[in-house]
Amino acid sequence: MEVDIKEFIEREIPELSEKLYPVFTTRLDCLTIAYTFSLLTGGHVKQSQLELKIISEDYEEAKEMESRLKDLLDMEEDESFRKVGNTYYHSELAGGGVLFNAECKRYEDTLLYIIDWR
Repeated sequence: MEVDIKEFIEREIPELSEKLYPVFTTRLDCLTIAYTFSLLTGGHVKQSQLELKIISEDYEEAKEMESRLKDLLDMEEDESFRKVGNTYYHSELAGGGVLFNAECKRYEDTLLYIIDWR
């Protein structure tokens, strides 16, 4: 599932190719995204949380990418499951927020998604 979702994001937003990193990144020369998947429940239809941390020197650039990711991943409650790769999934935005990391002088715009998948 993780690989399918990552590849889907890169396919739909091509400029993110080579800019998505698992857990963390030390690359600060451009907008990057650190992602983390956490399994919440098992069973036939599993549930995971996807955390996307958009890291950018420019606040407006981070918010623009947030909007594009929301358009891609924030599905309506009654919307059907989508198929990407070998995964059927339904995702909804569950929270997030922006903070400024003074240590690296970058904005960190976090999006949290709940993904039901099989």
